[in-house]
Amino acid sequence: MIDKQTNQHLVRKPKILIAYVHTGGGHLSAARAIEAAIQERYPGQYDVAIVNVSVASGSQGVNMLYESYNLMLKADPRYAKHGLKLLNVVNMERMVIPMARRAFNNVRRMLVRERPDIIVSVHGMLNHALISILKEYEWQEKVPYVIVCTDLTDNFLKGWANPEATRVVTFTDLAKRQMIDFGVPAEKIVVHNGFPVNPAFFTQCTATKQECRAQLGLDEKTFTVLVSIGGMAIPSKTTSIVKTLLRSGLSMQLLVICGMNRSLKRRMHYVARTTSLRMHVHGFTQRIHQMMTASDVMIAKPGPGTIMEAVIKELPMLLDHVTEPMPQEQGNLRYAVERGVAMEFTTYRQLPHLIEHLMNSPQEYARMQENMRNMKNEQAIFEVVETILAEIPRGPLITA
Repeated sequence: MIDKQTNQHLVRKPKILIAYVHTGGGHLSAARAIEAAIQERYPGQYDVAIVNVSVASGSQGVNMLYESYNLMLKADPRYAKHGLKLLNVVNMERMVIPMARRAFNNVRRMLVRERPDIIVSVHGMLNHALISILKEYEWQEKVPYVIVCTDLTDNFLKGWANPEATRVVTFTDLAKRQMIDFGVPAEKIVVHNGFPVNPAFFTQCTATKQECRAQLGLDEKTFTVLVSIGGMAIPSKTTSIVKTLLRSGLSMQLLVICGMNRSLKRRMHYVARTTSLRMHVHGFTQRIHQMMTASDVMIAKPGPGTIMEAVIKELPMLLDHVTEPMPQEQGNLRYAVERGVAMEFTTYRQLPHLIEHLMNSPQEYARMQENMRNMKNEQAIFEVVETILAEIPRGPLITA
């Protein structure tokens, strides 16, 4: 006779497949946040697979199609901006699938191999293809498809809005209205207050600001500025920001994140060696929550994940508006500035003045942090998880 405990080990865990594509770093961060929250809330009860769909396609052409976005960001963000506008006119997935049947079939074989109980998409340029495969296999009624839109406000890609999805998760009413305008039935949309921020931002880093600075090799008492301009780190912007800060004469130290841009990282290491200021340079890192804790202000582009991570950390932001933001990030800039959790800069020359203002205006600094406390929702990621698990035919298991 098999006892109850042994029988539990024989039962197949529900399989959750989280699908993303590598364009910038925000989509993978959202996928990892969802996975981490599932494992924290329901340890060992779900089998989670994070799949890069462009890699699963096995197609160099498909990979290059997605990678072109990263290349445009590195060269000049304006190129990527125009590309995104084009994608809202032309459904690239519909065009590519007939011309890339081998890639489509490879993705189909991946889904057959993984046999997920639910698919969660955190990207706006793969939903048509994956839902087409579900329909082809007549799995659509058996395998729920949940889209977690990682764009915070509006002006996002139409590819996020697939009316055939089982459920669509957004994080503002503005995003919900955009989804409805794009054809998603209102009853399929769930709005959660917050954002899918990794639980590590509020559970793993319990050290004080001074302790985090010591762990990172920084001076414990010096005003610290974190520079993080997205997963590609946009070389021209990062370089201009760092040079402006180094010439400012302000008493501060810098943490510079270069993301996945290796050539920029090498360039910034050279700058760090030739300056008298303490300047630490990092590539793509899993320690960003620790760096945010160590910092007094962050200079960033208005990416939704970055903004909401900073809100969780109560870290005032200076957001880049030197050039027009990407279409899907324009609303994020307004959202953060109007809620008093960030200031924008339209020229690099403004940066020293804004930083000095925050250094010398404790009341303004405290006001921004209070706005963040009123805005943040550490439970948002777990609310997203419950929405996902509720769609699995078996439903959520008993929490630990």
